[in-house]
Amino acid sequence: MPTETAVNHQAERIFLPLVDKAGPVLAWACRGALLQGQERPITGRKIRQLASRIYRIVRFDRETFRELKEDKTATGQSVAILLLVGLSYGLGFSVFNGLKKSALSLDFVISQTLANMIVTDFAIFVWSATVFLVGTKLFQGKTGYWQLARPLFFSTAPGILFILIAIPFSFIIVGTAVIASAWIVSGEFVALKSAMGFNTQRALLTSVVGLLILLFIQMTI
Repeated sequence: MPTETAVNHQAERIFLPLVDKAGPVLAWACRGALLQGQERPITGRKIRQLASRIYRIVRFDRETFRELKEDKTATGQSVAILLLVGLSYGLGFSVFNGLKKSALSLDFVISQTLANMIVTDFAIFVWSATVFLVGTKLFQGKTGYWQLARPLFFSTAPGILFILIAIPFSFIIVGTAVIASAWIVSGEFVALKSAMGFNTQRALLTSVVGLLILLFIQMTI
């Protein structure tokens, strides 16, 4: 298994040039996050910090979840994770859909990736707002929205694996969907417990009630 230091250096080598090029776009998308205290410059140190946090979050490190809850400067990073997960799912699903319909082209992939990315990120925002309202209003959780959203968004990091559904083999598609989804759900459960200060029962009830509310809204639209 790769060490945390190795993960940090690999992430810096791969992502720092990409982030430098995408800086203006990310700055616009994360404007609300920047107001939470995130500094603008994107440096190698911050890339290493981001990679380190992802590494610890996917291992369900409770101390990291609590750290993210209190660190306002992590808001931009959490939104960046959300955008990256949305992009991974959007790209993976658009390629899969294009191959399935025999309509794969650059225009199709770009348009479908953007559309799926927007829908995915919006759905996660709605979910985070729903569990925040249910947890604080119904079960007396003590937290602010971004205190919950930061660890919750980071817990979606395994969703980066969704890009693998672009590989046209059913066992890879099914395996990726099952593993990534289970990983995300487990991480979000830990994030909810850590941010809200809930025991297992309250965290489970918050998730179930939030899900029922979203299903009800979807059925009535």
